[in-house]
Amino acid sequence: MNINKLTTGVGGGGQPRSAEKTSSSGQAKSSEAVKADNAEVKLSPQSKSIQQIEAEVAKMPDIDNATVERIKGALANNEYKIDYERIAGKMIKFDSILN
Repeated sequence: MNINKLTTGVGGGGQPRSAEKTSSSGQAKSSEAVKADNAEVKLSPQSKSIQQIEAEVAKMPDIDNATVERIKGALANNEYKIDYERIAGKMIKFDSILN
């Protein structure tokens, strides 16, 4: 059932909203595009930092399922040694990147 024919107001009941915008005045649409071209966007230092982290993560290899299974087995058998100092160092490094 098409309810557009039953409603009044925006769209005149016959056309979807997207069709109405393109068929109205082309002048309003082009002035919006000019405004967008003149807009200036400034990124915060935190945003730039996040972009750098995202770029580094994108360079990382996919998950190696064999390694994951090996570590799961070692954890289950209490054979996996966790290097807490190394983990803490990585956390501090990550925090320094964000700040």
